[in-house]
Amino acid sequence: MKQVNVLLIRDVPKLGKAGDIVKVKWGYAKNYLIPRGFALEATPSVIKQWENQRKMKELSLKRKKGKMQQVAKRMSGERLLFVLKTNEEGKPFGSVSAKDVADKLKELGYNVDKSQVLLEEGISEFGTHEVEIKLHPEVVAKVKVRVEPEE
Repeated sequence: MKQVNVLLIRDVPKLGKAGDIVKVKWGYAKNYLIPRGFALEATPSVIKQWENQRKMKELSLKRKKGKMQQVAKRMSGERLLFVLKTNEEGKPFGSVSAKDVADKLKELGYNVDKSQVLLEEGISEFGTHEVEIKLHPEVVAKVKVRVEPEE
């Protein structure tokens, strides 16, 4: 059986991660990996092109990280206020969700999606809470969220 080296361009379970060069049977590469966009034949030109793309991506991520660190500094000074109705026992009726936090940050001019708000479950207690916002794989901002009862 002829074997060939392929460059994985996506993670493939039990085979390797994107960027790995692995040796596989020719039929597996020709009939499965290459047509489905998981790999390319590992020729010198393909490897060189992959390395160049990887370097460009790293540069782009570094630049974006710097910008996001500045945004995180500004955002970390923000205080968000939410007013919730109360039930008969004086407890909050409802909760503040990740979407609520993201919407409030958008009102303040930040481009934040609810998936970036690291909130496992809604805030359903009065008081001040610290909520993390993931702006970049390596940059997290912390904002203060104050939940008060409606008068």
